[in-house]
Amino acid sequence: MLRALVHLLVPPRCAVCARPTEPARTLCEPCERALLSAGPLRFPLDGLEVTSAAPYEGVARRLVARLKFSGRTALAAPAAAVMAAAWPEAHRPGAALVPVPGVGLRVRARGFDPAALLAAELARRTGAELVPCLRRADRSRQVGRSRSQRLHEGPRVHARAGAARELAGRPVWLVDDVVTTGATLTACVRALRAAGIRCAGALTLARSLGLGGARAAA
Repeated sequence: MLRALVHLLVPPRCAVCARPTEPARTLCEPCERALLSAGPLRFPLDGLEVTSAAPYEGVARRLVARLKFSGRTALAAPAAAVMAAAWPEAHRPGAALVPVPGVGLRVRARGFDPAALLAAELARRTGAELVPCLRRADRSRQVGRSRSQRLHEGPRVHARAGAARELAGRPVWLVDDVVTTGATLTACVRALRAAGIRCAGALTLARSLGLGGARAAA
């Protein structure tokens, strides 16, 4: 009764566009439809197949901004639902999801790691195992840097000791919120390879418009 009264006085609104929505929904139906209809998009990146649920524009761009910069962590659930819809079920058996690690200072300032939240939600929805085995050794942020700077001075990423044994013989999928230049994903793939781990692909909520990518059937 109290909850119904609260919803009557303060109607729930979409976390992305602020339209009125149903009490149990984080996103309104138009925003959910926009995300689902935008992709998926699949494209190669240095030999790695990347699957993105949507281009980094419109609803997807606003969702990422709300999640990362406004602390709307509840958005990780609908974002992961869209990512799960873009990830073919044939790729899931025995899969391990490895979140792309954020810069330590930024993660501590936010109090959470967006990629880790998405990977955890994706694991919960698909039954894949969450294996956070990568660490960032640099302190620099990628935002605001040019593509050439990002690629030339890419992030320093390392796999933890024992990761090769934990992931031996399993399809490993990197998980991130957005792929822009691909520098961070490339650094993660190299770190896994250095540890003797082959990466099967990468999953992101969105991909930058400058990266290209062909729309693929879900």
